[in-house]
Amino acid sequence: MTNIRKIAKLTGYSVSSVSRVINNHPHVSEEARQKILQVMEELDYRPNILAQELSSGSTRRVGVVIPNTTLHPYFSQLLNGLLDAAMDHNYTLLILPSRYDIDLEKYYLEQLRGRAFDSLIFTSRSVDLETIASYTKYGNIVCCEEVQDPNLSSVYVNRTHACKTAFNWIKDQGKSRIALLFTRKDLKSSTYRLTMEAYKEVFGEKKEPLILDGISTGEDAYEQGDSLLEQDLDCIFSNGDDVATGVVRYYQEKNLELPLLIGQEKQLTGEVLGIPTIDNKSYQLGQESFKQALSDEKRTIILQSEFIIR
Repeated sequence: MTNIRKIAKLTGYSVSSVSRVINNHPHVSEEARQKILQVMEELDYRPNILAQELSSGSTRRVGVVIPNTTLHPYFSQLLNGLLDAAMDHNYTLLILPSRYDIDLEKYYLEQLRGRAFDSLIFTSRSVDLETIASYTKYGNIVCCEEVQDPNLSSVYVNRTHACKTAFNWIKDQGKSRIALLFTRKDLKSSTYRLTMEAYKEVFGEKKEPLILDGISTGEDAYEQGDSLLEQDLDCIFSNGDDVATGVVRYYQEKNLELPLLIGQEKQLTGEVLGIPTIDNKSYQLGQESFKQALSDEKRTIILQSEFIIR
């Protein structure tokens, strides 16, 4: 069985020199490095990855807790940003689907404790922040939302200004009978909470919108089309440009006039439909979240969403 002692004997270099080459340590001469690599190739030697991780104290893996809503453009674009950043830094990204299951999210925290990965990113969550913060002693944890705990890093998009701008624009168009579409109607969801706060600031507490949740795709929106007809709506504020296509399809099939339609995530579908949209910088959020997961410094990074009129 080939081991580093055999490689050291065949090359004439010390075991420590062979170890440095295997771990890509800089303090080895180029001549020694090439000789050792040549012998490793001739012997078809492959280092024990687990042993390397234990030796270096790093797995070069980052876990990403993401709900089972990757069909929604927000999460798909965020995930693309994370994947590209991981490749740029030569890290492996572990996708950890949660379905907003608290026990499953706690299990992933336990995996961090067991060093299955170096850092953990919560793109969304159900478990409380206090529980999450208690695991920061085992690795860096980044939340894609605003948090106040100094032990947690936070990278999030400030949606408030763009939402207010959008609602004020809608109001200026003379629209007031509005439907709001969400993936989940839950105060733990910063998207739901901030959207509702912006709506109430512009339209007031008494003007209740129609709220539909459980919508992540255009198909979801289409299937809830009947609910949109329960009120005489003049504006539908969707949670994605792709989602908006389901609304358009429903109204077209019913031969009904389409209310003012607002999209989100600045997708190609929104551009084709020619509808206003909110760019929530999801891809950039993924990139910045990954970079922060590798950082030793606890930081809060805020990105700004943008309302785009078409």
